Amino acid sequence: MKIKTLSMFILSCFSFILLNVSCDNDNEQDTQMLNLSTTKVTAKVNEEFSVDITLSRKESFQKIIVEKSISGKKVETYHKTLNVAEMQFPYTFKEEVVPEDEKGVVVYSFYGVGADGARLDASDVIVSVNITQLYRLQKYDWKLASQIIQKEEYAEAYMKDDVYRFNEDWSWELDWGTTLSTSALETLDSYCGWKMIGTDEKIDSIYMIKYNIFSPSNAVVTKYKVIRLQDEELVLESRQDLSFLPGFSNQEPIQETYIAEPKSADFKPYRGSDPNSYKVEACKPGTY
Repeated sequence: MKIKTLSMFILSCFSFILLNVSCDNDNEQDTQMLNLSTTKVTAKVNEEFSVDITLSRKESFQKIIVEKSISGKKVETYHKTLNVAEMQFPYTFKEEVVPEDEKGVVVYSFYGVGADGARLDASDVIVSVNITQLYRLQKYDWKLASQIIQKEEYAEAYMKDDVYRFNEDWSWELDWGTTLSTSALETLDSYCGWKMIGTDEKIDSIYMIKYNIFSPSNAVVTKYKVIRLQDEELVLESRQDLSFLPGFSNQEPIQETYIAEPKSADFKPYRGSDPNSYKVEACKPGTY
């Protein structure tokens, strides 16, 4: 009886020792050696983001390899190696969001590597790219698709090949396409500047300024309320004097829809005419 009791006691002690050793090993494995200050950041295109890196045992690391992926696909042209011996921790890693990043889920992976080349630990940060309305407006050219007045479609063929471009220097350009209006009135204007009301994230309205080549000192300013600017669609509403037409007012709402087009060499301001011949001295983009 005593022998049996002693055996059970020894077995219990042995099990307790194994359990503690196992727990200690689990704790060692669960300890993160390479830590990031955050696992997710938000930034705009062309804006810089940062994340702090800390190492729990710096002496174990020789370098940190940084790789980038978009929607799970590794960006082969991106690779950085950080020399741990030359770094002070916490170390602030900085990178700029580029236009290509808006195409998917961006992940930066940090791999801690020892002197023997073995990966000791790794951490990821997800970069959420904030596509602002201003960036979207300037990224694309915009082709007129529809013009609604009093619930009826008024966009004719000569209008539907008009393509607008909003430049970063606050100038705007028009390619009036190959089809002109009956009187070719679009060829008589100098397309000058534009002004935004609102913020980069949310544009409330746009003012577009142009000059008629026969009265180059008088700016023609049209205000457009931004009804929608999302994905590849831009909807603007203006109020214009159509009282010279029966049944219309001097503040008639006109809603126009534009579809985004990638910027390309096919875009020709003034449809290939010399832009310098349309310049007017009064036109000063960015000052309106």
